[in-house]
Amino acid sequence: MADVQLENGYTKIANKILERMALTKLSPIQYRLIFVIWRYTYGFNRKEHTFSLRFLSEATKYDQRQLQRELAKLEQRRIIIQKVQPGKPRIISFNKNYDEWLDEETLGNSTIGKVTNGKTTIGNSTKGTLGNSTEGTFGNPTNQEIKNINKNLKKNNDDDYIGDDNMTHDSGFQLIADKYIQRRGKGLSLSPKDEMAIEKLLQENIPLDSILKLIDKVFDEFEPKFDGDEIHSFEYVRKVVLSKYHEQKGGNTADGNEVHKHRRGVGRSAKEGKSYEQILREAEAARRAWGWKE
Repeated sequence: MADVQLENGYTKIANKILERMALTKLSPIQYRLIFVIWRYTYGFNRKEHTFSLRFLSEATKYDQRQLQRELAKLEQRRIIIQKVQPGKPRIISFNKNYDEWLDEETLGNSTIGKVTNGKTTIGNSTKGTLGNSTEGTFGNPTNQEIKNINKNLKKNNDDDYIGDDNMTHDSGFQLIADKYIQRRGKGLSLSPKDEMAIEKLLQENIPLDSILKLIDKVFDEFEPKFDGDEIHSFEYVRKVVLSKYHEQKGGNTADGNEVHKHRRGVGRSAKEGKSYEQILREAEAARRAWGWKE
């Protein structure tokens, strides 16, 4: 049985919006897009968010080219607002002022509900196949996307650089989130703690391509200790990514502490040259010696 509880998260939607949506003619794809946009904007108490086509494709199980066309239609009808720049994920917001919405009859290109030769048609999809993503794979950005974001992140970390870095930051955030969700293999949402952990990782000045490769490595090298053991949070991933990155860079963390190898690293700095496993073993021995109970 699905565990659906408000304490596990909910999205606040005004009743007027829901009532208006019930009266608005949209295609099935457009409804799915609206639900995903609500989930990742209002669901996180924000008005807009970055959405890559590959993420929307995974979230809705529709072809990216088809989604692009449907997003354009929703924008033409003023139901959503898009900010699109080459090489960057689009920023999308929902237009809650439904008095500004246009119906397709007003635009003059509606096919929903129209009867042609006795057949009802919904939309005119001409390319792609439903459920098949054609431009890249969810969680696997193109090399050019990574290069563009890395370049801008480097500029943003320069004290002399003054500019709008929200787009670059959000692009990096979205690519990391996509990668984590893909490797996690279940669900399409992030918890507030996951989002906070991604924000912390972005502050470490690690190249984006290195982060994405290390996330793959974390999942590839993870060894369950028991049946059902799995990676439950991005905080765990963040700590291991930091540990592995600084090992590669020379064995020291950003604060100068030495990093020791460990099977299921948690990115903690070592004390007096001891590994994390050694510290755990000594703590367990002390607990038993003193007769402490958990």
